[in-house]
Amino acid sequence: MKRYAISRAFGALLAASFAALPAAAAAAQVPAPAPSAAPAPSAGEILARLDANMSYRDIRYSGRMEITIGGETRYKTMTAVARGSDKAFAEFTNPEDRGTRYLKLGQNLWIYFPAEQDTVKISGYLLKEGMMGSDVSYEDALESQDYKAKYRASLGGRAVVDGRECYVLRLDARVPSAAYDRRVMWVDAGRYVVLKEDMYAKSGKLIKTSSTLEVRRIGDRWYPTRTEFVSKLRNDTKTVFDMSKIEIDVPLDDRQFTMAALTR
Repeated sequence: MKRYAISRAFGALLAASFAALPAAAAAAQVPAPAPSAAPAPSAGEILARLDANMSYRDIRYSGRMEITIGGETRYKTMTAVARGSDKAFAEFTNPEDRGTRYLKLGQNLWIYFPAEQDTVKISGYLLKEGMMGSDVSYEDALESQDYKAKYRASLGGRAVVDGRECYVLRLDARVPSAAYDRRVMWVDAGRYVVLKEDMYAKSGKLIKTSSTLEVRRIGDRWYPTRTEFVSKLRNDTKTVFDMSKIEIDVPLDDRQFTMAALTR
Protein backbone atom coordinates (compact mmCIF):
# COMPACT_ATOMS: atom_id res chain seq x y z
CA MET A 1 0.00 0.00 0.00
CA LYS A 2 2.89 2.37 0.79
CA ARG A 3 4.39 1.86 -2.64
CA TYR A 4 1.03 2.47 -4.33
CA ALA A 5 0.56 5.70 -2.38
CA ILE A 6 4.02 6.82 -3.43
CA SER A 7 3.32 5.99 -7.05
CA ARG A 8 0.25 8.20 -6.91
CA ALA A 9 2.35 10.95 -5.40
CA PHE A 10 5.08 11.12 -8.02
CA GLY A 11 3.93 12.02 -11.48
CA ALA A 12 1.70 14.97 -12.24
CA LEU A 13 4.71 16.65 -13.73
CA LEU A 14 5.14 13.90 -16.26
CA ALA A 15 1.43 13.63 -16.87
CA ALA A 16 0.97 17.23 -17.75
CA SER A 17 4.03 17.16 -19.90
CA PHE A 18 3.02 14.02 -21.80
CA ALA A 19 -0.70 14.64 -21.95
CA ALA A 20 -0.37 18.28 -23.15
CA LEU A 21 3.30 18.18 -24.29
CA PRO A 22 3.32 21.92 -25.02
CA ALA A 23 6.65 23.03 -26.46
CA ALA A 24 7.99 26.57 -26.60
CA ALA A 25 11.23 28.49 -26.61
CA ALA A 26 12.21 30.82 -23.82
CA ALA A 27 11.59 33.74 -26.13
CA ALA A 28 9.26 36.56 -25.10
CA GLN A 29 5.61 36.22 -25.99
CA VAL A 30 4.73 37.84 -29.32
CA PRO A 31 1.12 38.75 -30.18
CA ALA A 32 -0.28 36.77 -33.09
CA PRO A 33 -2.15 38.51 -35.90
CA ALA A 34 -5.93 38.54 -35.59
CA PRO A 35 -7.76 35.88 -37.63
CA SER A 36 -9.33 36.96 -40.89
CA ALA A 37 -13.04 37.30 -41.51
CA ALA A 38 -12.96 34.34 -43.91
CA PRO A 39 -15.39 31.44 -43.30
CA ALA A 40 -14.27 28.98 -40.64
CA PRO A 41 -12.49 25.85 -41.86
CA SER A 42 -14.22 22.54 -41.29
CA ALA A 43 -13.97 20.72 -37.97
CA GLY A 44 -11.67 18.15 -39.57
CA GLU A 45 -9.37 20.85 -40.93
CA ILE A 46 -9.18 22.57 -37.54
CA LEU A 47 -8.30 19.29 -35.86
CA ALA A 48 -5.65 18.50 -38.48
CA ARG A 49 -4.06 21.92 -38.00
CA LEU A 50 -4.12 21.47 -34.22
CA ASP A 51 -2.42 18.07 -34.54
CA ALA A 52 0.19 19.50 -36.92
CA ASN A 53 0.95 22.38 -34.58
CA MET A 54 1.44 20.07 -31.58
CA SER A 55 3.39 17.33 -33.38
CA TYR A 56 7.13 16.78 -33.13
CA ARG A 57 9.74 14.10 -33.73
CA ASP A 58 11.84 14.56 -30.59
CA ILE A 59 11.65 17.00 -27.70
CA ARG A 60 13.76 17.90 -24.65
CA TYR A 61 12.64 20.30 -21.91
CA SER A 62 12.54 21.22 -18.22
CA GLY A 63 9.29 21.39 -16.30
CA ARG A 64 7.95 22.85 -13.07
CA MET A 65 4.72 21.73 -11.45
CA GLU A 66 2.66 23.68 -8.92
CA ILE A 67 0.15 21.41 -7.15
CA THR A 68 -2.30 23.30 -4.95
CA ILE A 69 -4.56 21.38 -2.56
CA GLY A 70 -6.64 23.16 0.05
CA GLY A 71 -4.60 26.34 -0.21
CA GLU A 72 -1.24 24.57 0.19
CA THR A 73 1.08 24.47 -2.84
CA ARG A 74 3.84 21.95 -3.51
CA TYR A 75 6.48 22.38 -6.22
CA LYS A 76 8.08 19.66 -8.34
CA THR A 77 10.72 20.03 -11.04
CA MET A 78 11.90 17.64 -13.72
CA THR A 79 13.76 17.18 -16.97
CA ALA A 80 12.25 15.13 -19.79
CA VAL A 81 12.76 13.83 -23.29
CA ALA A 82 10.18 12.30 -25.62
CA ARG A 83 10.00 10.75 -29.06
CA GLY A 84 6.64 11.08 -30.76
CA SER A 85 3.73 9.96 -28.59
CA ASP A 86 5.10 6.48 -27.79
CA LYS A 87 8.36 7.07 -25.92
CA ALA A 88 9.15 9.36 -23.03
CA PHE A 89 11.61 9.54 -20.14
CA ALA A 90 11.55 11.94 -17.20
CA GLU A 91 13.59 12.43 -14.05
CA PHE A 92 12.62 14.56 -11.06
CA THR A 93 15.16 17.10 -9.86
CA ASN A 94 13.53 18.68 -6.79
CA PRO A 95 15.16 17.57 -3.51
CA GLU A 96 12.18 15.60 -2.21
CA ASP A 97 11.86 13.43 -5.32
CA ARG A 98 15.37 13.61 -6.78
CA GLY A 99 16.23 10.56 -8.88
CA THR A 100 12.66 9.31 -9.28
CA ARG A 101 12.30 8.41 -12.96
CA TYR A 102 9.52 7.63 -15.42
CA LEU A 103 9.69 5.58 -18.58
CA LYS A 104 6.83 5.44 -21.07
CA LEU A 105 6.86 2.91 -23.90
CA GLY A 106 3.62 2.72 -25.87
CA GLN A 107 0.79 2.16 -23.39
CA ASN A 108 3.09 1.11 -20.54
CA LEU A 109 4.46 3.37 -17.82
CA TRP A 110 7.12 2.46 -15.24
CA ILE A 111 8.23 4.45 -12.19
CA TYR A 112 11.62 3.93 -10.51
CA PHE A 113 12.07 4.89 -6.84
CA PRO A 114 15.78 5.33 -5.97
CA ALA A 115 15.38 5.10 -2.19
CA GLU A 116 13.78 1.66 -2.47
CA GLN A 117 15.63 0.75 -5.67
CA ASP A 118 12.26 -0.49 -6.86
CA THR A 119 10.26 -0.24 -10.09
CA VAL A 120 6.46 -0.02 -10.27
CA LYS A 121 4.42 -0.54 -13.44
CA ILE A 122 1.24 1.51 -13.85
CA SER A 123 -1.58 -0.04 -15.88
CA GLY A 124 -5.29 -0.85 -15.92
CA TYR A 125 -7.64 1.17 -13.72
CA LEU A 126 -4.67 2.78 -11.93
CA LEU A 127 -4.08 4.88 -15.05
CA LYS A 128 -7.16 6.94 -14.11
CA GLU A 129 -5.74 7.85 -10.69
CA GLY A 130 -4.33 11.30 -10.01
CA MET A 131 -0.57 11.51 -10.30
CA MET A 132 1.56 13.17 -7.67
CA GLY A 133 -1.61 14.16 -5.86
CA SER A 134 -2.46 16.37 -8.82
CA ASP A 135 -5.42 16.94 -11.12
CA VAL A 136 -3.75 14.96 -13.92
CA SER A 137 -4.08 11.18 -14.33
CA TYR A 138 -1.65 8.54 -15.51
CA GLU A 139 -4.01 8.06 -18.46
CA ASP A 140 -3.47 11.71 -19.40
CA ALA A 141 0.24 10.96 -19.49
CA LEU A 142 -0.29 8.21 -22.06
CA GLU A 143 -2.73 10.14 -24.25
CA SER A 144 -1.45 10.63 -27.76
CA GLN A 145 -1.68 14.11 -29.25
CA ASP A 146 -2.99 12.61 -32.49
CA TYR A 147 -6.56 13.72 -31.77
CA LYS A 148 -7.78 12.98 -35.29
CA ALA A 149 -6.96 9.28 -34.89
CA LYS A 150 -9.02 8.95 -31.71
CA TYR A 151 -11.87 11.45 -32.02
CA ARG A 152 -14.59 12.60 -34.40
CA ALA A 153 -14.82 16.37 -34.53
CA SER A 154 -17.76 18.73 -34.98
CA LEU A 155 -17.75 22.51 -35.03
CA GLY A 156 -19.84 24.36 -32.47
CA GLY A 157 -19.35 27.93 -33.66
CA ARG A 158 -17.01 30.64 -32.42
CA ALA A 159 -16.34 32.29 -29.07
CA VAL A 160 -13.84 34.67 -27.47
CA VAL A 161 -11.41 33.46 -24.79
CA ASP A 162 -9.04 35.94 -23.16
CA GLY A 163 -9.60 38.36 -26.03
CA ARG A 164 -8.78 35.74 -28.69
CA GLU A 165 -11.29 34.52 -31.27
CA CYS A 166 -11.68 30.74 -31.01
CA TYR A 167 -13.35 27.86 -32.82
CA VAL A 168 -15.43 25.75 -30.44
CA LEU A 169 -14.64 22.14 -31.29
CA ARG A 170 -16.45 19.09 -29.92
CA LEU A 171 -14.56 15.79 -29.99
CA ASP A 172 -16.33 12.45 -29.55
CA ALA A 173 -14.25 9.32 -28.94
CA ARG A 174 -14.04 6.91 -31.86
CA VAL A 175 -11.80 4.31 -30.14
CA PRO A 176 -11.84 2.75 -26.63
CA SER A 177 -8.28 3.92 -25.97
CA ALA A 178 -9.36 7.60 -25.95
CA ALA A 179 -8.82 9.05 -22.48
CA TYR A 180 -12.18 10.87 -22.46
CA ASP A 181 -15.51 10.08 -24.05
CA ARG A 182 -16.04 13.72 -25.04
CA ARG A 183 -13.90 16.85 -25.13
CA VAL A 184 -14.90 20.44 -25.87
CA MET A 185 -12.03 22.63 -26.99
CA TRP A 186 -11.75 26.36 -27.59
CA VAL A 187 -9.09 26.51 -30.33
CA ASP A 188 -7.37 29.83 -31.03
CA ALA A 189 -8.40 30.73 -34.59
CA GLY A 190 -5.08 32.43 -35.36
CA ARG A 191 -2.58 30.17 -33.61
CA TYR A 192 -4.31 26.76 -33.44
CA VAL A 193 -3.62 26.34 -29.73
CA VAL A 194 -6.24 25.04 -27.28
CA LEU A 195 -6.94 27.93 -24.90
CA LYS A 196 -9.59 26.13 -22.87
CA GLU A 197 -10.90 22.58 -22.64
CA ASP A 198 -13.63 20.59 -20.87
CA MET A 199 -13.24 16.79 -20.57
CA TYR A 200 -16.20 14.44 -19.97
CA ALA A 201 -16.82 10.82 -18.94
CA LYS A 202 -19.19 8.44 -20.75
CA SER A 203 -21.86 9.33 -18.19
CA GLY A 204 -21.72 12.93 -19.41
CA LYS A 205 -20.14 14.13 -16.16
CA LEU A 206 -17.54 16.87 -16.44
CA ILE A 207 -14.29 15.35 -15.14
CA LYS A 208 -11.66 17.99 -15.71
CA THR A 209 -10.95 21.40 -17.24
CA SER A 210 -7.78 23.03 -18.52
CA SER A 211 -6.89 26.64 -19.23
CA THR A 212 -3.85 27.89 -21.13
CA LEU A 213 -2.23 30.68 -19.14
CA GLU A 214 0.64 31.50 -21.50
CA VAL A 215 1.41 30.92 -25.19
CA ARG A 216 4.80 31.52 -26.80
CA ARG A 217 6.23 31.07 -30.26
CA ILE A 218 8.94 28.66 -31.34
CA GLY A 219 9.95 28.68 -34.98
CA ASP A 220 6.80 28.89 -37.09
CA ARG A 221 4.44 27.43 -34.48
CA TRP A 222 2.69 28.51 -31.27
CA TYR A 223 2.65 26.45 -28.08
CA PRO A 224 1.11 26.75 -24.61
CA THR A 225 3.91 26.99 -22.05
CA ARG A 226 1.84 27.42 -18.87
CA THR A 227 -1.35 25.42 -18.36
CA GLU A 228 -3.73 25.02 -15.42
CA PHE A 229 -5.64 21.77 -14.82
CA VAL A 230 -8.62 21.50 -12.45
CA SER A 231 -10.31 18.24 -11.45
CA LYS A 232 -14.08 18.43 -11.08
CA LEU A 233 -14.07 15.26 -8.97
CA ARG A 234 -12.28 16.93 -6.03
CA ASN A 235 -12.64 20.20 -4.16
CA ASP A 236 -10.20 23.08 -3.91
CA THR A 237 -7.38 21.71 -6.08
CA LYS A 238 -5.52 22.83 -9.18
CA THR A 239 -2.31 21.93 -10.99
CA VAL A 240 -0.23 24.39 -13.02
CA PHE A 241 2.53 23.14 -15.32
CA ASP A 242 5.32 25.33 -16.74
CA MET A 243 7.81 24.34 -19.42
CA SER A 244 11.19 25.93 -20.19
CA LYS A 245 14.51 25.21 -21.96
CA ILE A 246 12.57 23.50 -24.73
CA GLU A 247 14.30 22.03 -27.76
CA ILE A 248 12.28 20.47 -30.59
CA ASP A 249 13.53 17.84 -33.04
CA VAL A 250 16.94 17.56 -31.39
CA PRO A 251 18.91 14.29 -31.71
CA LEU A 252 18.09 11.85 -28.89
CA ASP A 253 19.82 8.59 -28.00
CA ASP A 254 17.58 5.50 -28.24
CA ARG A 255 19.21 4.25 -25.04
CA GLN A 256 17.38 6.99 -23.13
CA PHE A 257 14.14 5.03 -23.60
CA THR A 258 15.17 1.74 -21.97
CA MET A 259 14.74 -0.06 -18.65
CA ALA A 260 18.53 0.21 -18.20
CA ALA A 261 18.25 4.03 -18.26
CA LEU A 262 15.31 3.86 -15.83
CA THR A 263 17.15 1.86 -13.15
CA ARG A 264 20.73 3.07 -13.64
